[in-house]
Order: sequence, then C-alpha cells, then structure tokens
Amino acid sequence: MKNDQNKKTYMNNHEKLAVIFKALSNSKRINLLLALRSEGCRVGNMAECINEPFPIVSQQLAILKKHGVVSKTKNKKNEAFYTVVDEFAGRILDIIEEFDLKTVKG
Repeated sequence: MKNDQNKKTYMNNHEKLAVIFKALSNSKRINLLLALRSEGCRVGNMAECINEPFPIVSQQLAILKKHGVVSKTKNKKNEAFYTVVDEFAGRILDIIEEFDLKTVKG
C-alpha cells in the first residue's frame, strides 16, 4: 500500500514538472523570465527588455501565468508587474544563467 502511494506521489510530482518544463520550452518565455528576475520590468517595458512586440510578450506572460510560473500584481497606477513565483522554475533559471555564462566565456 505504501509503495502504491509513493508511486502516485511521484507521478503527481512528475506531472507538475512536465507543466513547468512545458512553460519553459519556449525561448521567448525564458528571455521574459530572465528579464523579470534581473530587472523586474513592467509589462509595458517588457517588449523593450526582450526586444519583442508587445502582443507576443503579453501572450507569453499569459502562458507563464497559466502554468503557475509567474504571478501578476498591479500598483496604484494600474501598471501590471510580473514576478517569478515557482521555486523550481527559479532554480532552472539559475542553471540557464550559469549555462549562458559558461557559453559566453567559451
């Protein structure tokens, strides 16, 4: 019985991992997440931060939010801000940044 419960837990965890990997499977979304972590850009400035048109930025942020990787808040001026909220996604971003640094250094 205990072994069956462990299998169910593992399967559940792996389904959650698959959702996160799916959310991170797009280079535009990775660029967005890295920009959010380093700059904390407003949505209005995000297109400039990653050099993509605003509709694409908005669409990609919606996907990340749907998958629970980011959350959206608004300030008093009704400006939207996104932050990375999934701890595992944050750890993957750390690895991506480390990989990028190694690649640049050659």
